[in-house]
Order: sequence, then C-alpha cells, then structure tokens
Amino acid sequence: MPVYDRTNVPPTVGRDGLDAQLAKWLPTGPVLGADERIADARRSHRVLAAKPWPPIGSVDTLVLEGPHGSLPVRVHIPTMATSTPCGALIYLHGGGWTVGTLDEFEIPMRMFAEHAGIKTYAVDYSLAPEAKFPTQLEECEFVIRWLYEHAAEQGVDPAKIALGGDSAGGNMTCALTLKFRDGGGPRLALQLPLYPETALPFDTDAGSENRTGYYLETYGVLLFAWNYLPHDEDARQPLVSPLNAASHAGLPPAVLVTNGFDPLRDVGHAYARKLAEAGNDLTYIHHPTLTHGFIQFTNHSQICLRATQQLAELLKEKIG
Repeated sequence: MPVYDRTNVPPTVGRDGLDAQLAKWLPTGPVLGADERIADARRSHRVLAAKPWPPIGSVDTLVLEGPHGSLPVRVHIPTMATSTPCGALIYLHGGGWTVGTLDEFEIPMRMFAEHAGIKTYAVDYSLAPEAKFPTQLEECEFVIRWLYEHAAEQGVDPAKIALGGDSAGGNMTCALTLKFRDGGGPRLALQLPLYPETALPFDTDAGSENRTGYYLETYGVLLFAWNYLPHDEDARQPLVSPLNAASHAGLPPAVLVTNGFDPLRDVGHAYARKLAEAGNDLTYIHHPTLTHGFIQFTNHSQICLRATQQLAELLKEKIG
C-alpha cells in the first residue's frame, strides 16, 4: 500500500475493486447511519465486540471526574513497552457520535498497544443525542489534559502522547488539534485521524459513489449531525468542520488514512492536502479497496487486518 508524505499527496484518490472478503461479509454486518432507531443501531453494532480478542499485557479502567460527570477510560498496557516511560495514544472512537462502545474497538486498541509497545487510552465519551456538542469535545479534551498532568504516575512520556480517532473520533481529533494550536493547549506528538469526517460529505464524488452498501451510509451523516449539533450551532465552524479552518499550519505530525469505498474519502483526502500544503509533517495512506470502519473488521478481512497492523507499525515508529 503506497504511503505518501507531504510532498507527494496525490491530487485525487478513488476506489478500485472492493476487497472480496469485505464484499462477502458486509451484507451480514451492521450498518452505520441506517434508517433505523438509535437503540437498534447500537444493538446491531455489538457484533463488532465479538471475541476472541488479541492478547495484551493487561487492561485497566480509569473513571475520571470529567467536566460532565464520571468519564470512563480503558487503558491497554502492552506486554513489553518499546520505551520507559512509554508512548501513549489517546483514542476517540467512531460511530457518528451516536453509536460505539469501547468493547467494539477492543481489537484495534489491543493491536495498537501490543504491536507498537505503547499504552492506549480509549475514551468512553458521552453519546448523542443524549449529549450534544461540545460535550464530547470537552470530555475528550479533559482526558488529554489529564494524561499530560499525570504522565509520570502513568509511566507515560509526555513527549510521546498522540491523539487519534476514526470517523467522528477523527473529526474530534482534527478539531482538538486546531483548538490546542489556537488556545495554547498541549503539543501532541502525533495526530492519527482515520477516515475522519472533516466536513459534510454530500457534495463530493465519494459521497455520491458510496451512498449505500459499504457500511457507512452517506445520508446517515445527516442523522449524526442532527444528533450531535444543537440546532443553533454553525456546522461550518472549524470545531465541527475542521476542513474550514482559516489555517492548517502549525499542527502536530499526522498519520491520516482514507478508503476508496467510503463517503468520507474525499473530505479526508482534502484535509490531507490542507495539512501538506500548510507544511505539516504528514504520512498519508489511501486504501482503494477498503471501506469506512476497517480497523473493526479485522476478523472478517485479511486486508483489513494488514492495514490495521500497518497503523500499529507506524505508531511504533512515531511514538514507540
């Protein structure tokens, strides 16, 4: 799989033959953004938490006193860290701010921690529509600042703290790095936006080509925006649509991933180009045969498994 840097991000990206194993499994799996009740969507996604889970050194659960009440954070500790103190990835899961549990991301979190030799801190932030913007951002910002303040007691090197997330979590990753840059927040060692929602995807080729059948439904993003945003919020503001920031300069090094069969492909690619044009350190990967959500599909596709392992290797290289 080609790995690009800021000097050679392609001008466009597309799709090229859906992975055969994914094509076989997708009709039997959950759908993100389907025309169904939220409770049914949350229930159907439980299949992504199915065991067996990969081995890990140990798992701990923190319950922090967050800005909106108790805030659970699941910590994955590798069998052997690659440094002492070790690197750490704070992870914000996807699901359109509406679905998603830590169990559903347990497999990639264990893979990242064990293969990269780092700790991962998966944040169980409040879901929409019960909680509205900016609640989720405030909770995730709290965890980041907490880890910097408690790095020594956690055995974490504060110079090796990364922030990552997929989909809605990728959106919040981009938004928070912009907020920290502009507001004097902590300087993250790395940002890891995986197929991020950097803007609403409807007026793009990707949104049109991948309307349905590839896990994330294009028009389901409308439902997620409805759930997440108070109706008086401006969806174009950079904390909601990071692609619209006036400047993308001065941001942490980034590893950004997009997929061919994904409504968010083009807005993620556009963000990669913004990061590159602004002179940021960038590693950009595009998977033309994969769909949105691939880090959760490693039990169903060897290509998804290899792509997730590749991310673990990059984490080891960058903060391990």
